[in-house]
Amino acid sequence: MDTDRKRTVLVVEDDVSMQKVLSLSMQKMDHKCAIAKNGREALDLLESGDVAPDAILLDIRMPIMSGLAALPKIRALLPTVPVIMLTAFGDLETGLAAMKAGAFDYLVKPSSLEKIREALEKAFSYRDIMEMKAEEERKMAQRRLELEKQVESSYQELGDVYKKLKKINLQTAYALAETIEAKDRYTQGHCERVRWLSSLIGKTMRLPDEEIEQLEYAALLHDIGKIGIPDSILNKEGPLDEKERHIIRMHPIIGAQILSTVEFFKRAAAAVRHHHERWDGKGYPDRVEGEHIDHLARIIALADTFDAMATSRAYRTALSFGEVVQEIHRMRGTQFAPDVVDVFFAAGLDTTYFKKLQEEADKKKDKS
Repeated sequence: MDTDRKRTVLVVEDDVSMQKVLSLSMQKMDHKCAIAKNGREALDLLESGDVAPDAILLDIRMPIMSGLAALPKIRALLPTVPVIMLTAFGDLETGLAAMKAGAFDYLVKPSSLEKIREALEKAFSYRDIMEMKAEEERKMAQRRLELEKQVESSYQELGDVYKKLKKINLQTAYALAETIEAKDRYTQGHCERVRWLSSLIGKTMRLPDEEIEQLEYAALLHDIGKIGIPDSILNKEGPLDEKERHIIRMHPIIGAQILSTVEFFKRAAAAVRHHHERWDGKGYPDRVEGEHIDHLARIIALADTFDAMATSRAYRTALSFGEVVQEIHRMRGTQFAPDVVDVFFAAGLDTTYFKKLQEEADKKKDKS
């Protein structure tokens, strides 16, 4: 990654004093700074090409055009440029709502120089990774176009529009999941098992059918962000260094950004972003805790970890049935939502999972 080049930050803020504060902060961090007084002015700068930012600081409330109104237009214009929302309300729900709409992160005004620096460094890392993987992004775009053509072709053959769309959505999700697993030889079948197990948990918790559907999409695509992670890191045998860990922890953000651009996956984007958050707030990328974690993500977090521990990876062999069960019990209330853990074991889904895993192993032996 190019960490030495001078970065450009577009500050979209109507308050003159706050403009000065943020402009001085950019100078102290040795970044170039451009100013826009509202969303409309920011869009004019971006559309004209007068400013090519590496990141955008966007105030939520402004005259003429608010940040929330400008956000989708900016995302459509510059989909790989991270947008950090600025809010003066200290409202976590407002920030999370903005991120669900496509924002990369949010800051509460006024923020310290260190918090601004931390948010921008995370945003620049995301931007660098996206540039490194530009070719893979183009291939994904081409694949999406092909799938859209399949949708148009199949649409003429089916009379029931709802069933048709649901089928195509699931096919799209499976195609994307296969793309993920093609990058990591140790995770073959992982996405499908996480989808299957998450669906069982959701049905046991009596979630509505429409939520089960979105849960399955999110579970199947929870690792879609790994498309943006270099293969050398994904398939590294042995522990990752600090820089590599930082990069791999970007995948929930990348995944959420990808899914937020596809209409029928937008609800799943929040669950994908949060699937590595912890109940105690020590997860990533946003360090949210407890009830603030997307409720679908809490289910996926358990299913994902359970399958990861029960199967072999590049850096370790699979744990035994007893070890996996013991670990999940131990992390109840710290890593995992207590109600999800309780439902999981009360329904005997641990035993159901291991039976399925054994059946898969037996099928492989029969084929060989």
